[in-house]
Amino acid sequence: MVNMAKYCKKPIVIEAERWFKEGDHGAVGIISTKKSDDILGVTYTCCGRPPHQHGWMKTLEGGHRVCPGDWIITGVQGEQYPCKPDIFDATYEAVDN
Repeated sequence: MVNMAKYCKKPIVIEAERWFKEGDHGAVGIISTKKSDDILGVTYTCCGRPPHQHGWMKTLEGGHRVCPGDWIITGVQGEQYPCKPDIFDATYEAVDN
């Protein structure tokens, strides 16, 4: 049997901005501008909002949908990725500048 050990993440400081709509963050593009989805009742299960209210961004792992209210994190090597608000709140806390 392999001996298990416990580890704690090193404290690092990241930058993050909250995304709500097109233009809030340069790394996030818009998925669709078609509002016809509203008429058809199309929504994403992640947040219940129609596609035209979402963004899309490239990350190191591929493309990711960005929901209104998601945080866009810039990591220690400049990489950017979206993070759901509940995960962000459980993982990060504000630091004094």
